[in-house]
Amino acid sequence: MPWYQAVPLLGSAATLSMLILFRPSSDARLLGFTLLIGVMMVVSLGLAVKQMITAIYLAAWLASS
Repeated sequence: MPWYQAVPLLGSAATLSMLILFRPSSDARLLGFTLLIGVMMVVSLGLAVKQMITAIYLAAWLASS
């Protein structure tokens, strides 16, 4: 697995571990955890879309050759 795929996976695992270990009780901490999870999801989705676009571009290039 390339490093750019491992980083969001490790980040998500770390975020989930923090949520399980440090259950947020105040609204301020809850918002921070929510934003952290949201950022990790956006990064993961961005990498997935980038990978899909690259695969489609490569398939089209190979088909035209």
